[in-house]
Amino acid sequence: MSWEVLPVEVPEADTENMSLEPLPTEVPGVNPENVSLEPLPTEVPGAEPENISLELLPVEVPAVDPENMSKGFLPMEEPGLYPEKMSKGFLTMEEPGLYTENMSKGFQPMEEPGLYTESMSKGCLPMEEPGLYPESMSKGCLPMEEPEVYSANMTQELQPMELPEELFYMNRKTMIPSNALEDGNSGLGSLGDGEWQKRNDDGTGADQGDFKIESSPCYLLTVRIIRMRNLQRVDALSQADCYVSLWLPTATSERSRTKTVRNSDNPVWNETFYFRIQSQVKNVLELTVYDEDFATPDDHLLCALFDTAKLPLERTVILYFKPSPNATEELEVEFKLEVASGPHEMIASNGVLVCRELCCLEVEVAEKTKQKSKKELSLTVKGSFEGTQDIVLGPNGVVSPACPTEFHYIKYAEPTLDVMLPKKRRYHPWSCRYSTETGSPVVMLNSLPMGRKTTIAEEKRFDLNVTAKPCNCTCHQDLDMRFGFNLCSEEMAFLGKRKKYVASALKNVFHLPHDLQDQEVPVVAIITTGGGLKSMTGLYGSLMGLKKLNLLDCITYISGLSGTTWTMANLYRDAYWSQKDLDSHIGEAQKQATKCKMGCFSMDRMKYYNKQLCQRKEEGYRTSFIDLWGLMIEYLLNDGKDPHKLSDQQEALCDGQNPLPIYVSVCVRDSYSTNDFKEWVEFTPYEVGLLKYGAFVRTEHFGSEFFMGRMLKKVPESRICYLQGMWSSIFSVNLLQIWGLSHSSEDFWKRWTEDRIDEVDEDPVLPTRPHELRTRMYTPPGPLSSALRGALTDRFSVAQHHNFLKGYQLHNNYMENKHFCRWKDTVLDSRPNQLMQSPDQLGMIDAGFFINTSSAPLLRPQREVDVIIYLSYTTGSHTSSLDKACKYYSEQKIPFPTISLTDEDKKNLKECYIFQDSDLPGCPIVIFLPLVNDTFQEYKAPGVKRCCSEMEEGQLDLTSSCSPYCMFSVRYTDENYRKLLNLSEYNILNNSQMIMQALQTAMQRRRQKIWPFLFQELITQTSQQGDGAMQLNPDGKQWTSLTKTESSLCYLLTVRVIRARNIHQADVLSQTDCYVSLWLPTASNDKFQTKAIKNCKDPVWNETFYFRIQSQVKNVLELALYDKDVVTQDDHLFTVYFDIAKLSLGEEVFMHFKCDSQRQEELEMGFVLDNISGPPETIITNGVLVSRKICCLEVQVVEKKKKKKEKKSKKEFSFKVQGSYEGTQDIVLGSNLLFSSSCPAKFHYARYKQPMLDVTLPGKKGPPSSHSCVYNTGSPNVELHSIPSGKNMILAEDKRYGLYAKAEDCPDHLDVRLGFDLCIQEQDFLCKRKNYVIPALKKVLQLEQDLLDHESPVVAIMTTGGGMRSLTALFGSLRGLKKLNILDCATYLTGLSGTTWTMSNLYRDADWSRKDLDKQISEARKHMTKCKINSFSLEYLKYYKKQLCQRKREGRKTSFIDFWGLVLESFLHDGKDNHRLSDQQRAIDRGQNPLPIYTAVNVKNNYSTLDFKEWVEFTPYEVGLQKYGVFVRTEDFGSEFFMGRLMKKVPESRICFLEGMWSSLFSFNVLYIWNLSHSSEDFWHRWTRDHIDNIEEEPALPAQPQELRTRLSTPPGPLGSALRAALTDRVCLAQEHNFLRGLQIHNQYLENAHFHRWKDTVLDTFPNQLTQSDEFLSLVDTGFFINTSVMPLLKPERKVDVILHLNYSAGSQIQALDQTCKYCSEQGIVFPRVDLSEEDRKKLKECYLFDGAETPGAPVLLFFPLVNDTFQKYKAPGQKRSESEMEDGKVDLYGCCSPYSTYSLQYTEKAFNCLVQLGEYNILNNEDLILQALRTAVARKRQMKK
Repeated sequence: MSWEVLPVEVPEADTENMSLEPLPTEVPGVNPENVSLEPLPTEVPGAEPENISLELLPVEVPAVDPENMSKGFLPMEEPGLYPEKMSKGFLTMEEPGLYTENMSKGFQPMEEPGLYTESMSKGCLPMEEPGLYPESMSKGCLPMEEPEVYSANMTQELQPMELPEELFYMNRKTMIPSNALEDGNSGLGSLGDGEWQKRNDDGTGADQGDFKIESSPCYLLTVRIIRMRNLQRVDALSQADCYVSLWLPTATSERSRTKTVRNSDNPVWNETFYFRIQSQVKNVLELTVYDEDFATPDDHLLCALFDTAKLPLERTVILYFKPSPNATEELEVEFKLEVASGPHEMIASNGVLVCRELCCLEVEVAEKTKQKSKKELSLTVKGSFEGTQDIVLGPNGVVSPACPTEFHYIKYAEPTLDVMLPKKRRYHPWSCRYSTETGSPVVMLNSLPMGRKTTIAEEKRFDLNVTAKPCNCTCHQDLDMRFGFNLCSEEMAFLGKRKKYVASALKNVFHLPHDLQDQEVPVVAIITTGGGLKSMTGLYGSLMGLKKLNLLDCITYISGLSGTTWTMANLYRDAYWSQKDLDSHIGEAQKQATKCKMGCFSMDRMKYYNKQLCQRKEEGYRTSFIDLWGLMIEYLLNDGKDPHKLSDQQEALCDGQNPLPIYVSVCVRDSYSTNDFKEWVEFTPYEVGLLKYGAFVRTEHFGSEFFMGRMLKKVPESRICYLQGMWSSIFSVNLLQIWGLSHSSEDFWKRWTEDRIDEVDEDPVLPTRPHELRTRMYTPPGPLSSALRGALTDRFSVAQHHNFLKGYQLHNNYMENKHFCRWKDTVLDSRPNQLMQSPDQLGMIDAGFFINTSSAPLLRPQREVDVIIYLSYTTGSHTSSLDKACKYYSEQKIPFPTISLTDEDKKNLKECYIFQDSDLPGCPIVIFLPLVNDTFQEYKAPGVKRCCSEMEEGQLDLTSSCSPYCMFSVRYTDENYRKLLNLSEYNILNNSQMIMQALQTAMQRRRQKIWPFLFQELITQTSQQGDGAMQLNPDGKQWTSLTKTESSLCYLLTVRVIRARNIHQADVLSQTDCYVSLWLPTASNDKFQTKAIKNCKDPVWNETFYFRIQSQVKNVLELALYDKDVVTQDDHLFTVYFDIAKLSLGEEVFMHFKCDSQRQEELEMGFVLDNISGPPETIITNGVLVSRKICCLEVQVVEKKKKKKEKKSKKEFSFKVQGSYEGTQDIVLGSNLLFSSSCPAKFHYARYKQPMLDVTLPGKKGPPSSHSCVYNTGSPNVELHSIPSGKNMILAEDKRYGLYAKAEDCPDHLDVRLGFDLCIQEQDFLCKRKNYVIPALKKVLQLEQDLLDHESPVVAIMTTGGGMRSLTALFGSLRGLKKLNILDCATYLTGLSGTTWTMSNLYRDADWSRKDLDKQISEARKHMTKCKINSFSLEYLKYYKKQLCQRKREGRKTSFIDFWGLVLESFLHDGKDNHRLSDQQRAIDRGQNPLPIYTAVNVKNNYSTLDFKEWVEFTPYEVGLQKYGVFVRTEDFGSEFFMGRLMKKVPESRICFLEGMWSSLFSFNVLYIWNLSHSSEDFWHRWTRDHIDNIEEEPALPAQPQELRTRLSTPPGPLGSALRAALTDRVCLAQEHNFLRGLQIHNQYLENAHFHRWKDTVLDTFPNQLTQSDEFLSLVDTGFFINTSVMPLLKPERKVDVILHLNYSAGSQIQALDQTCKYCSEQGIVFPRVDLSEEDRKKLKECYLFDGAETPGAPVLLFFPLVNDTFQKYKAPGQKRSESEMEDGKVDLYGCCSPYSTYSLQYTEKAFNCLVQLGEYNILNNEDLILQALRTAVARKRQMKK
């Protein structure tokens, strides 16, 4: 049976006439001697199966050398045009350069849309575009090569080759057409998930640093290896048998090679290779010439390293590479670099490393029949993270592994999937024999459609399916590692907290009169050297000395290596070690240092080591002797197993209470000495990273497996003992290190240990730019040199951890990056292929093998270290490591003071030296404290001499060969330990003055740095008014856009419900049964109520309630009186709204609320407002909203051990925290535990809102013991403020389970933006946009000079809605503005309803306003004129259902509006539209287009739009409500928030769903229909509005401006409620999760000018009912209020000067403008007065100019109604229509038979063209008015400046 690849089952395949053998291509005139023995899987047209022999038909090609011919391949192409190593039996179908020359076997590429040309026929050789292939090539022919360039035996003839329309894969029963794998664009297939849409995210964040995401083009690199000249003889008996190997690892994971030319010293190849390279990556091509040998390895002759960045674009260059300038040997190569077709690649980069697009391939075996045999499949994706994986098909359908096999690979690195299928026995009837065959299909992964399952192989037993999925990287959060050179957010937060300790300590030490400001606080660091047990002990003494001087709290960092890491790791087990006495730590260390160490070699210990190493290997680590050494260190320093991990030390930094520990190591490479290759690695409790590359991973993830920045396999974090083994890996020594102990240089050995690399100039010499690398020639070493090099450089053992840089590539400009150059100190830095060869493991050793110092991480400029306390515990010369460090930093140009010591000092070191260089910017002060015994011999303490009996204590032998403090000593006596400890402590105490002198100098330098800036800032603030935090609005009120974090007091509110009088009768037969309900949602999430008083009109309750309230929050108490009914719902009599802000602190007040003056109904209450004990609450506010402190409660159910006879039962737990984000959670504990301690239930709640945990247990239990805090009820209710933070508390226990709770404070960081200013991204956009606006204005206004920034007006284009009419007309208007060059003068473009469809279409093109709009208009015409019936076909309805179900699974609340959005998608596009609003950031990242703003309004159920609406704006950066000053990132809109924190991330909506919301014509209600014919809703107000009255309380309390009046609400009756619902309920609404949820209203919100500006709803004085109380936002088309998108432009922060009002409304063209003017007048918003005469209103002109001169601060308004005025007679401004053209000017816009109705969904082509032309004409015909408006705005800007 033949085994071939079956990608897809194709219907209508003719299988009856199928031959059992593949049909080879038949060529007339076959010469049997030149027969190719492989079949060509090509069907020949017209071939009859009956006439086809079962034997293979050979292929003969005249004048072709059969020896160099690939079997089964037609070698008729011009060499270099197609790859040399083409697959057997396969005709290539790809465009050159898109795939590698090593074409997969038997594979047909399935190109992505856009990668190939449109004219390419599927499954055939492409008919190329002009200029892509040689001119001599005719379509359908393969050209023979030109003479004199290629082999002489080739003729210059064209061999025609007939190709069938389709190529087929052959199988016994099925013929598969080649286009079966194509991702077609017809039918429903185009509606699939499609390709990942490229996005450009600014990535702003705390951890972002230099991280940026950009779209970068790929290039097609064509390399033609022509010839080699004058090659020297290598073999003794013959000339060389040469071939050339090409390696470009950034483009492909495989090496390519030419054919071998035998016995020639001038070999000619003329072979061409293609590479698709990324333009932003450093692509260095390695061209290596080999002499092929049969018995021995091929001889390596020469290697040229060529930087392809030197090549010019679109030019062919021939270069000659010589080993040396005088050499006669030369390699001739031709290069051509051109832009590759297809989409740009999205890359992420920090300027050094590049993260490229990653894909995940899922391979799945689908069993069809179960068999008992065992089958094995081997899958390989070269260059992928996984490499090769095997799948085993076991008996009875068991597949191992059971889950799909995954491969992660770089999308554009030409990946292929190699499949080794199970062996098959095949019977040959002509020979009566069996043969064994193995199918080996190879799949080009770039050809697979994204997100769709594709079958690549079929067998009776199984199908082999693959699915390719993109791994998006749209922002820095998508990577599992940090990509940047700045400090991580955790360290930044730590520094802020640590400064409080440091400032307080410095104030106490220096007795300062005032607290230091943050900028004045110096950063002080301790760095240490290694030295084994000596350094461990010495560091304890030094720290104890600093503690006694009160200087330990002045330290911000402490770094260590080798032995000092043992001390640091021990100290940081105690979260507050630096705040305590160190005696306990020192005592424990002494016990361990003096104990016998022989126990570490006991049998039990050896078994323990073996067990731990085996466990470590099972976890996925690569174990070595270093790990064993770490386990031995664990024994040396601890009594038992040490479970401590490095990340656990974060607890010791949570409040900034201790210095930040930094541990140092160096990364090395095999075959290189440490001096030749070392890279600094720093370890902190937060992250681990390489300084050189700016790449960091979280400490918990160090050791896990990464690829291209994604963590693909999580490995448990190492215990710290293994890291200690690495940090102090004394066993990583090599011979060169031993040589270095007695010699200062390795120069003697460099001829054997360094690569021989020579820089050469190619011929001709190409111009070199700074970031380009010079061409280098690499000469390989001989066998003896290689062996000697290995002997010298190989290390005994190296700690190896998975390389988290694996997959990354170097940036093209990496050599110019200042961060990289700072640490660029290895011999491989200019050889990027070797530098980023991505070994699977990082080899790390003790940093002391390079320089015995831990200073490198502290010299990162981001840490801004001012003072370094250098504690040296080195064995031997103390100045040696300091001198090496100084020399190293000098070579690296890192600021470090010059070390100047006299010879006398070097011989007899003192205890302390200070080195500083004030002239070197950024240079720290170094306090050098060597461990020497100087004055300690005579003094036991500073100033206290020893007596004779104490002299022995001062005698310490530190340096002799008999010293007990040798580096290799592992045990001290108690006396030796105590002496060393005292010495190091004394050396600190005795030099306290020098240390304090350095600190004072550092503080002085800090002040000198900041005072000039503070002075300049003060001058700036007093001399001119900027755009800062405070400015004045036109009314003279102060705007404040700052978000404040402050501490605010809480109060205790006591409410006493006393009585009610004269309550009217609600029941027919009896008096009321009254009770009072109390609701204060800002203090508690529960409603409280009194008892019910039966049958009484004057009920008396005398009940007291307590509330904890926040003083900065608007607390309105709602007192509702109800009549209790047994059968029916309780009658709601009335509600009183009382503002607590009226109460005075500490006074008891009795209030009488007059509810009905006629009936003398009143409610009597008592209030007391008192201070409350406890700390103030930290709140974040913008003056309108308040975010309060929230906590996270974790509740765990832990199952205990079951008894054998215990019955299997099911237990249910229910947990509820009223008002929390989660609400209620249920847990089922069954016979098999479904919930365990590893997955607690979590609740997020406001800490000070009297939270309560309600627990419903499965059953009750006995009383608790007297020693446990356990509730003895079946349903314990816990007040959450009683649970101590960070500690577990037992809630309940029985024999089977334990119930535990733990509360933690959540960070104060908000995921929403509270503020009324513009976001940072928009401010940055405005700066960039001016670079386009200013030149455009200069050109349009014909100015002689450029405008200054303050003279440039902000111009905005504002549109109205109108369905398809507005979509079409906007295209015409924009084209008119483009022709006038006005479009580049615009800064903003706003839209609603139909104009949002135009805008979202335009912004798919990142440079749309820089181009002609004809292409977009043509695309819109196609969709406007197509039939829309197909959008409601069965296939589309299935697609809609699938998308809506997916949207619901994502966590959204779906509605008919979402369905409408999908219908719009089918109306306006050919297939699925993956575009998202945040993708439009790419179109404004350079300021190249106006900023788009989309508008909607937020409404409420049961309220008409006129009574409640809130403006919502959407930009590519953020979505927000202007009224509250709250915004979220566009990517996060629709996610779930609570109190400003992101609780649940929901994928961003595709823009079609937003378009459905922005144009939600189905969100109407009865009142809206009424408004279409009436201008007022007053007639219905008695039914649609709440009955609210202001009432007077007795006694009357003094009122303040921010206080609300007391109000009385009387509920409507049943009929009124039903009528109100009928009038106000909308057909459907777009509902999105409310990102204001949980936030509260500020006490003075009504006085806030921003809120007052947009305060236009009936609920604005009812803060409990405003938007923050809703779970969802209800969003509708802005046109349901006013058909305008102008409101976002009237924010004073945007400072809009000119508005082009493009009106496309139906009916009255001035109605929306009049409504806007009225609304702005009522709200106090500056807007120009609109004066139109009655004549104008009856017959509108094309344009009106309202300059707003009578309204200071108002923008200039240009009003363009959509009217057909002079267009009827003029086809262009000044060009009259002829008689034949008059018909074209008759455009019926608003007649009853007009084709442009708002509800029209389809236009004729003529109607579309006419409307576009009309919109364009009206703009062009009013050029003068537009220019007049611009000149007026410029003049005003200049006048304002004056």
